[in-house]
Amino acid sequence: MTAPPERNAAEPDGVLGPGWPGWVLRAAVVAVGAAVAGVLSANGVALLVLGLYLVLVGVAAAIPASAASALAIAYPAAAVVLAGGPPVRPGVLALVVLLHLLHVLCGYAALLPARSRVHPFALKKPAVRFLSVQLAVLTLAGMITLLPVSRTAPAVEVVGLLAAVGLVVAAVLLMRRKG
Repeated sequence: MTAPPERNAAEPDGVLGPGWPGWVLRAAVVAVGAAVAGVLSANGVALLVLGLYLVLVGVAAAIPASAASALAIAYPAAAVVLAGGPPVRPGVLALVVLLHLLHVLCGYAALLPARSRVHPFALKKPAVRFLSVQLAVLTLAGMITLLPVSRTAPAVEVVGLLAAVGLVVAAVLLMRRKG
């Protein structure tokens, strides 16, 4: 006699149900890409640049395991820098959230075939991870807005640079010991 199957505590009676079609993730890539294009438009990016970006998003949705996904994330950052403006503003903060979401969606869309099924329950942990990263990033961005905008003393910049180099060296040494 065999033991009964284990019950999934998150689902009633351990039944997952049919789930979503795999193409939903690709549609979400297009939707988030369109939202990014809207933010770019609101930040004064030219129409030709927006059109090229939307083509890039279409390619990233069709072939999420391609370099188009990485370009769809890097392209808006360069476009906003070239458009000018203060570094910390609502449009840039919105792009941080949207581009991170685009990155996550492209990653999962690349793993799952378009004809597969996705259960929303399987996306719970990635969603929690996404929200925790965004909470940390936006908290740091909020702290940055509290910093003075005047020029920092050169001695402080050198100390900060040396501290950053020290952290990198320490991380490399720790990774070499474990690897």
